[in-house]
Amino acid sequence: MSTAETLADLYLRLSDLRNEEALDGREAKLRAEAGRLGWTVHRVVVENDLNGGGKPKPASAYKRVKITIDGEEKWRVDRPEFRSVIADLMARRATALLAEDLDRLARDPRDLEDLIDCAERKGAVIRSLSSGEIHLETGDGRAMARVVCAFSRKESEDKGRRVADARERLAGQSYGGGRRPYGYRPDPDAPKYHKKLILVGAEAAIIRQAAADILDRGISLKAVAAGLRESGTPTVTGAPWSAETLKDVLLKDAVTGLTDDQGRVVWPAIIERDTQDRLRDLLAADSREVTGRDGKTYRVARNTSAAGNAPRWLVSLIAECGVCGGLVKCTGSATRRAYTCRDHGHVRRDAAKVDALVSVAVVDRLSLPAEADLMKPPPRPGTDAVKLRSEAKKLRDRKAAQMRMHAVGDIDDADLAAGMRVIRDRLAAVDSQLAASDAPDPLAEFRDAPADAVWDSLPLARRRAVVRLLVSVTILPVTRKGRGFDENRVRIEWNLEDTPGAHHGTVV
Repeated sequence: MSTAETLADLYLRLSDLRNEEALDGREAKLRAEAGRLGWTVHRVVVENDLNGGGKPKPASAYKRVKITIDGEEKWRVDRPEFRSVIADLMARRATALLAEDLDRLARDPRDLEDLIDCAERKGAVIRSLSSGEIHLETGDGRAMARVVCAFSRKESEDKGRRVADARERLAGQSYGGGRRPYGYRPDPDAPKYHKKLILVGAEAAIIRQAAADILDRGISLKAVAAGLRESGTPTVTGAPWSAETLKDVLLKDAVTGLTDDQGRVVWPAIIERDTQDRLRDLLAADSREVTGRDGKTYRVARNTSAAGNAPRWLVSLIAECGVCGGLVKCTGSATRRAYTCRDHGHVRRDAAKVDALVSVAVVDRLSLPAEADLMKPPPRPGTDAVKLRSEAKKLRDRKAAQMRMHAVGDIDDADLAAGMRVIRDRLAAVDSQLAASDAPDPLAEFRDAPADAVWDSLPLARRRAVVRLLVSVTILPVTRKGRGFDENRVRIEWNLEDTPGAHHGTVV
């Protein structure tokens, strides 16, 4: 490298993937300007939030987080690629920096001061396409840059304030814009500032089905999300479904209709608020703390964990070994899968044939006319579950308030004990009524429909839930020689009273 050669980093920041010009054209403009200046391109740096996980999110100009700079923790805008450019200039791996705009390069005054340090201490040359005459190597240039940066920051803050004011003013009257909630789309015929959301029927059905699967059928968030991925169902962005994405959709206020200050529904509800409260309570109760890669602690639902794989066979980790009583798992090659004793290898049986046997037994039972109402809960007239759940929440709030009053000395031990006793007794009664009123229909899909067709349409997670509900499966050791599959060495026991006989395997 000659002493006169200037090595330059080219910096591009992607603010909004939806609206901005493609990066290829913008990079070409920077390369052309570098060529005009006689600079050699050291590297092209692109700052955007797609680097972390591939999701199209804007790269914030101002959102600050705690990051480490020169071994010290500081509150800065999280721009790792910008920090890498600073490192290049300070280490003189590059001696120049070229960006599109000064305010795109540094809207935060602290970032600008870091650039000024590079110019003053290392002699770095810093230019932009739109403000090429502002030279940070000179006092006048630094003063002008600080003024531009300050006004750019003020402009952004003013815009943010106006947007926040508009959102508050139009709350309950209009959809605020941005990415549409899953299950809805903006009404194209609604007037400006009074945009309403209208239902997307297929997506609304998926939300209702997912809520029912989780609340009433014992299927985890992770399993429901896996079923949506396997069926090719798209999300709003087109990204694959994950347990966290599904959780966000189910708990978003929009899906309950977003009632306004007067209690009116602003747009059609997909699920009732009471249903969403039950989901929120279930997921909050089934949660744990995890430590992220950034060292911070987060609380996540257990059944959204990415650890481990969901079973891909009907009775894997459901059926038991007939020797030791342990669970069986599915092992083997892609073409020869078998259920084996998980802990000791006592038994081994063709997985596909076992699954087919269990499926036929379940479908045959559900196809019997006498079983049309199998396990159907009795109607409970006069029970208002929404009202009961509201009362239960108020009772728990009163309980917490009593504890706080006792802690600060507003009530004594006797008052606390008396108040708690009344609350406890009423809460027990309400919870008892709720437990009865919330009894779901565990086989709702099979009512008034052909059992075989329903079974074939169900995702694996739901089939496994039905099997777990209806039968206990035991893989027995073989007693005869030969390669044939012995149906009688698979015992299927009904988890029900008054069970009729069956002819597949050993069904009792």
